[in-house]
Amino acid sequence: MLKALNHRLSTLKSSPAAIIVLVLLPLMLIEGLGIALEGWKRHGTFAGGIMLMAGTLVLVWNVVGGAVMYLGRHAVRDLVQRSRMREEAKFVLMATTLAMLEEAVTTSLTNLGPLFGSKDAFITASRNYLEVVVWHSVVVIVPMFVVWARLLSRYRFSPAAVFILFGINGVLAELLIGGPAVLMASFWIFVYGLMVFLPAFSFRSRAAATVPHWYHYPIAIVACLLASAALALVVNPLSPRLPPFGKTLVFPT
Repeated sequence: MLKALNHRLSTLKSSPAAIIVLVLLPLMLIEGLGIALEGWKRHGTFAGGIMLMAGTLVLVWNVVGGAVMYLGRHAVRDLVQRSRMREEAKFVLMATTLAMLEEAVTTSLTNLGPLFGSKDAFITASRNYLEVVVWHSVVVIVPMFVVWARLLSRYRFSPAAVFILFGINGVLAELLIGGPAVLMASFWIFVYGLMVFLPAFSFRSRAAATVPHWYHYPIAIVACLLASAALALVVNPLSPRLPPFGKTLVFPT
């Protein structure tokens, strides 16, 4: 046991990204608990409904989902690597599936508004799951997955680094649509980071892949934003008008 612990500690020392994840974990849990408690205090109001939905998302996706992914990561990687599909294709397919699963959770929570004390509360742009994934969320996230698939085919980013960097992209995306992204940074990093952790952990790097330099990290963030924005410019004019849940997902005060 001591040997395993020493090995784990030495691994963390060589992986700053893993240390950041461990620091963010308790912050995310405290934030989720605080949101849920505040939502309970405001139960029966629009603000309380949104807070309770967000707190439930932390429990279902960040905590339970994250624990399942982490504990099952080796089994999933073994299964994925048996496939003869290209590594890049496997990454995009896995990440897209996880993103759709996360949106299934959030759309379900929006539809359970009355259970959270407000039939008008929402955390998605529509109560219709297909509208959410086809016209609003997953459709503009997939280009980010394509960028990361390409990056991982050339550079040896650690799964923890991919988790953090994609989480930062999530924070920036939420900031752009008017959400409380900065105040809820740890929350959003886990929501988005869990979409790519397992795919990154399961990615079989080529022997020629090199360790990324410091400048590859900001490049990854910018490249993802540009790829997503490019597709958004095409999708937005074509998308139907979503139900009027509000102009932005602003966290109520």
